[in-house]
Amino acid sequence: MSRDPGPEFLRGDFAFRTVGERREPAPWRRLFFPVLPWVLVPVMIAVQYALVDDVAADGGGDTPWGLVLMFAACVPVSFAILETIWGRFESPGIIVAFARTIALPLMMGLVLGVTASLVRLRPGVEDTIRGNRRPDGWHYWYDASRGGGDIASELPLTVLANMFMPMLVALGLVVLVVLPWFAFFRPEQFIRANMMDTSPEAAAGNAAGARALSILIILIFAVPTATVWLSNEGETGWAWVVGVAMTVVGLGLTAYVLVCQTPDHAARASLPPAFRGVQTRRHELDQESGDGGR
Repeated sequence: MSRDPGPEFLRGDFAFRTVGERREPAPWRRLFFPVLPWVLVPVMIAVQYALVDDVAADGGGDTPWGLVLMFAACVPVSFAILETIWGRFESPGIIVAFARTIALPLMMGLVLGVTASLVRLRPGVEDTIRGNRRPDGWHYWYDASRGGGDIASELPLTVLANMFMPMLVALGLVVLVVLPWFAFFRPEQFIRANMMDTSPEAAAGNAAGARALSILIILIFAVPTATVWLSNEGETGWAWVVGVAMTVVGLGLTAYVLVCQTPDHAARASLPPAFRGVQTRRHELDQESGDGGR
């Protein structure tokens, strides 16, 4: 005998699942609590605990081990971002990557920032820190020359460092790895994420526009970095050449993207007017003009 699935709004709820049914994780759970990246969090806590004595003994900052305490969240956050390349999600992988770029550094950074300070409770660590401070209290990792230097005064720094550095690393991975990957190898997801027309007629143009857009986004971040670096190296002339040349290239790529891409005007109509894009706003104005002329 068939089983009544219940009201529409309750279908899929636990009460209407058989014993053998497997319930898929909720979208928010797959988005913010991916299994393997969160498994890496206790792994990094163990690494922090193992290294803290070496960091305490490094009063002059001669080894990089203190960076593991300060930026431990970079490891699980980076894995979570790269996971969007091979994972399968209800939303386009690009959207998942951007959402994780914002949320996971705050969540994982809070945990690993707190543990980065708490591992100082390991027996003998405080004695090692005191033994490696200069007479004025200075220590590269645990400075007390200006007061403080204890766990409570250090905690805000380790938490903030474990939040914002992973966020920057995640953004870099999205721009340099995730966006180009989807643009060149899975353009259909790039097209969906940008609310472009998914019809076969528009597929080739939108794929070409997606690839050009991914290159343009890389240039937006890379060119200012290159010009600043050249200026700092005393190569001001080359900085101007690179800046002007890449500005021309960027404008050309922007024009190419606008020509190639065909937006999904119906999908974009659900967005606030300011976020619908130039092409959709023009389309809406053309529609209004056509209706008014009848």
